[in-house]
Amino acid sequence: MASRMLSDLNPEAFEKAIAFTEVVEDAGLDVLIYCTWRSEREQAVLYRRGRPLSEIEKKAIELSERWARPDLGELLMSVGPQHEPRIVTNAGPGQSLHQYHVAFDCVPIREGKPVWGDSEAQDQMLWQQLGALGEQVGLEWAGRWHNFREMPHFQLPGIDWRALILGIDGGVP
Repeated sequence: MASRMLSDLNPEAFEKAIAFTEVVEDAGLDVLIYCTWRSEREQAVLYRRGRPLSEIEKKAIELSERWARPDLGELLMSVGPQHEPRIVTNAGPGQSLHQYHVAFDCVPIREGKPVWGDSEAQDQMLWQQLGALGEQVGLEWAGRWHNFREMPHFQLPGIDWRALILGIDGGVP
């Protein structure tokens, strides 16, 4: 199971997560941070959800050949089928900043219940407010990404998983 502990974040991400929770509270909002660190195995399980085997095999080959990580390709193939109806992540094992202790996922709480969606205007405004508060403390919010949006995801800016998966120095501050 993925960690919820802020202490599993690296020191800079930890400080920004604390600052985030403080500005959220000061704004009169409630938030639940539900994922900080996630293992490679957990990421592999998440990646498989909602995907056909052919797509999973393609990702395993990419991890093995393009990223020189046959261990991650084998891991992806070994975690078994995930019988979920929808895709929950675009990141395979080794491709998520959660695995490098520099990202967290959270959800706003309204009237004691998590607000997962953003299709209603009221919910969209809540997510935009939360995202702006994260950016205020120096986090990158995936709700502003152009290729796809991931409303719950915040991370340290300027870190590239491509350098990290290859073990290149300087990837994590």
